Amino acid sequence: MQPLLAVCNIFDQDAERLAGFASENGFSGIDWSIDPSLPEGEFLALMQSLAGFQVRYHCRFHGVDVAYADQRGDDSLALLLRTVDQVSRAGGRHMTVHSGLGNPSGEGIDLTRAIDNLAVLVAHGRRNGVAVALENLTTPLTNDPQLFRRMVRESGAYVTVDIGHAHAVRDLHPQSDIFGEYVLPHRDRLLNAHIYHTELAGYGHVPPETLADISARLDLLGLAESCDWWVIELMNPAEVLRTRDLLRCYLDSLTFGPVTAVHNIPLPLVAA
Repeated sequence: MQPLLAVCNIFDQDAERLAGFASENGFSGIDWSIDPSLPEGEFLALMQSLAGFQVRYHCRFHGVDVAYADQRGDDSLALLLRTVDQVSRAGGRHMTVHSGLGNPSGEGIDLTRAIDNLAVLVAHGRRNGVAVALENLTTPLTNDPQLFRRMVRESGAYVTVDIGHAHAVRDLHPQSDIFGEYVLPHRDRLLNAHIYHTELAGYGHVPPETLADISARLDLLGLAESCDWWVIELMNPAEVLRTRDLLRCYLDSLTFGPVTAVHNIPLPLVAA
């Protein structure tokens, strides 16, 4: 089964505008980044605008980290537990969380604390019908695929693989098959993938120019049958649509047989 291609909050919290863009351009999936400062009633009202779409949820909460060894870890866990409740009340079944977002040095974090708190969050999600997935970032702890693997295994979390983050940290692990180490151990727990080429400090996410930039990573994702949700994690609408066209071409090549030449041929931007 081919993955569903999803778009993220390219218009921040404007759900109606995002729904219009998604409808016009052939997206049936939306990966919604929650604003934790928004009251629950307003959040649920926004989600009514997305009623015609499949929606999964992304907790991009800077400074919120269950790995903190002090009170910040307790506060982060409490916020994420409440977020599970919100997602469940909105009818959601998937939620991606982070460790290390906004903390590039890894100051104040502890691996054991991260695993223990993440396990509590995962269990709460399970009780409420929400699969909690951990995403790999470019910061400690999850910029190390071995530590990422341990956190997933010992907490029982599901997995969101960000192929751009994995590319951005490859120089930290020069002797490793960095992409394989993020994907292969988690083939039965990998639910979501974030798709773009790489992340550059001070710039953000960089789109692929051609399929050759990302095709090997897409091939790896294809080994995880549970990964049925590919989010184009770019914020510029033109880059989103061009990447969508590249991904459609890639997926079509799987259906109709290998298309080797297309990897190096830039595609025109065509709206669905």
